[in-house]
Amino acid sequence: MTLDPASWLEAAQALQLGGRARVPHDCGSGTPLIVDHKETCWTAWCHRCSDDGWVPKPSPSLAERLARLSKVIQADEAAALDVRPPMPAEFDPSSWPLPARVWLYKAGLSNQRIIQLGFYWNPRMSRVVMPVLDGQRLLYWQARGFDKDRPKYINPPIDKPLYKQGSGPVLVLTEDMLSAARVAEVTAAWSILGTSLLDDDKINDIIGTGLPVRVWLDPDGAGLKGRRKIVPKLRSYGVDAVSIKTAKDPKLYSKEEIIKWLT
Repeated sequence: MTLDPASWLEAAQALQLGGRARVPHDCGSGTPLIVDHKETCWTAWCHRCSDDGWVPKPSPSLAERLARLSKVIQADEAAALDVRPPMPAEFDPSSWPLPARVWLYKAGLSNQRIIQLGFYWNPRMSRVVMPVLDGQRLLYWQARGFDKDRPKYINPPIDKPLYKQGSGPVLVLTEDMLSAARVAEVTAAWSILGTSLLDDDKINDIIGTGLPVRVWLDPDGAGLKGRRKIVPKLRSYGVDAVSIKTAKDPKLYSKEEIIKWLT
């Protein structure tokens, strides 16, 4: 049995896009009902009734689609000029649009892991924002979008740091943050947020770990060119550096497969 929209839809529609609230329900006292305002629909779940509700939004007109695109482009442009992470933030992945969740699920990240990493959905830009943290201090962020008519990534106007995850006997350098998060299930993994490693401070940071280094970039042209430069550069500093060459990105392998490639 599906919840009658008359008992919850008005409360969901009162929320801003991406919003969630706990509200009363006509089944009894208290606030057992959770309502969500999502990009394409409104939803509800009543803990007392153990039942849900779903109402799709009407298809937008061409004018509405163009107006929305203009808004998100403006939000992109504003974010790209600001070092602060874009707001608002929705941290519960279960309420995000499906393309955003699928992108992270395909990389082997559970909802719990996504929350642990501090990733969040920004409804103003329609992007997943991924912060780079040093403890509680924000160093950097990336915002990943899913609209083919807009740039895939938005970054703040500051130098890229290293995205450091995990610990272990080997340090793996990856191209992107998701690959670092996955490899960190096994050992230390740092994303260089790209395919270049020319900054002396970053190289000194790597040398300072005293760990053997495995350079595991994506298997495309940029990744191939990157590891051809990074490995000799690290070796010139006396680092035990070796390339890992695979048919897929590190994030697309299971934990067991990652262990196999590292051993």
